[in-house]
Amino acid sequence: MASATSQLEKALPPSEHDLSTDEGMLAYLNQHTPFSTSSITRLSGGFANWTYRATLESPYKFVDSVNQSRALETIVVKFSSDVAAAFAGVALDLYRTKAEIAALKLTNGLNLPNFRGMGTTQKLPTSTTQPAIFLPELLSYDTTNHVGCYVDLGPLPSLKQYLIDHPGSDAVELAAKVGDLLGQFLAGLHLWGYQVSHTDPPILDIYRQSESAKKICAWRTIEFVEGSAKEYNIDGNWEKITDTLKREVLDSNDTFNMGDFWTGNILMELDGPANPRSLKALYVLDWELVKTGPASTDIAQFAAEAFMLHQYSGRTTSGSGTLDEPTDASPAGEALLVSFLDGYERHVKKSSTDNMTSRSSGTSVVEPSYERGKSIQDVLLDSRSVIGHLCAHVATIGKTVSWANRETTERTVRRVLELMITNDQSDTTSSLKDVLTALEVK
Repeated sequence: MASATSQLEKALPPSEHDLSTDEGMLAYLNQHTPFSTSSITRLSGGFANWTYRATLESPYKFVDSVNQSRALETIVVKFSSDVAAAFAGVALDLYRTKAEIAALKLTNGLNLPNFRGMGTTQKLPTSTTQPAIFLPELLSYDTTNHVGCYVDLGPLPSLKQYLIDHPGSDAVELAAKVGDLLGQFLAGLHLWGYQVSHTDPPILDIYRQSESAKKICAWRTIEFVEGSAKEYNIDGNWEKITDTLKREVLDSNDTFNMGDFWTGNILMELDGPANPRSLKALYVLDWELVKTGPASTDIAQFAAEAFMLHQYSGRTTSGSGTLDEPTDASPAGEALLVSFLDGYERHVKKSSTDNMTSRSSGTSVVEPSYERGKSIQDVLLDSRSVIGHLCAHVATIGKTVSWANRETTERTVRRVLELMITNDQSDTTSSLKDVLTALEVK
C-alpha cells in the first residue's frame, strides 16, 4: 500500500539546492521526486521548518490511508534544517525529524479513541455525526535532506482560528464535541504510552532520547515565567516554582508525549457552507516535538490555549472590537476547555475501571499501578502539575497574543501568576475537575 511509511523513506543524494528558497525547493522537487511541480509557494507560520505548497504539473495518483484512490493537484512540502526557519541563528537538533516520522508511523498503527490511522482496525465513520481524528499523511520522506512531502489538506481552518472567529454560543455544541474527541484521543495515547513504558520500554527509546524536544518544551514557557512575574510585580519563590516544572519536563518518562498538542496544530474539516457547524474530521499536525514525559504537559498546553480562547475571544463589552476594551468570556472557548478535560478524565477512569474488571477475570494485560503508591489515575490525572504548566503557558505565551485586548490580557496573566504561587503550596489530586475549579471555570 502506497501510504506505508516505512516504504516512503529514502536516502537521496545531498541536494545542491538551497531548500530554504522557493527556487531551490522547486528545482529539488522536479529533479529528485515523483512530484513534477509547476509552481511553489511558501506557507506562513512555523517556528522550526520551511513549509511550502507545491502545485503539480499533473495529478499525483495514489491510494490513501483508508484505501481510497486519490489524485492530488497540490502537496505540502516541509524542509527541516539544523537552524530555525523563523529565527536565524537559533540551532535545532535534526533528531526531531527522525522522531516525528517514527511517531507518525507508530501512532498510525494504534487503536485510539475516535482515531483512524493507517494500521488500525477501527471502521471509518460514515456519518458527519461521527467524526474521526487523522494524522498528516506522508507521501515521501528524504532522510538525507530532511524533506517530507504530505497530502495537502487544503485551506482548512485551525481549531484556534475557528474559535477566534466563532467565539459565541452558536459554536458551543461544536466546540464541546471537538474537546471531547480530542480529550479521549489524548487520554488513549497517554494510556498506551504509560503501559508500554513499563511492559515494553524499548518501543519508546527513540522518544526517550529526544533531549532537544524536552529542552524546547521546558524553555518555551517556563523559562520566561519569572520575567512575567517581575513585569507584573508579583513576588513569589519563582526559582523553586519554575525549577519544579522544568524538572518534570526534563526528567519524566511517564508516557508518550505528542509534545505540541495545541489548538493551532488541529485542523477542522467541516461539512461545508450548508452545514457549517457539522464536523467531518480533525487532523493533528506537527509531531516533531514528540518525546516521553509527564501527561500533564500535553494536557496543560491544550487546556491553556482553550482557556485563553475562553478568556480572550469573547466580544468586547461595547461591541466596538478594539483591543483596548475588556471582553466578555467566550462560551465556545469555555465549552472546548471543559469538554476536553472531561473527555480525557472520563476515558482514563473508564479504562482503569475496565482494567480492574478484566484483572478480576484473569484477562488483564495492564496492571493498574506500576509505581509504589501511585495508580494510573495518579500519574495521568495529576491536577497540580497540569495547573502549574497551564499557568506557565498563559503567563508567558498568553501575554503576547495579538487577538486579545490589553485589559483582559493583564487581568488573566496576573491571575495565573498568583495561581502558580498557591498551586505550588497545595496538594495534588487525581481529578482534572480541580483544574477547572482553580481557574474558576464552571
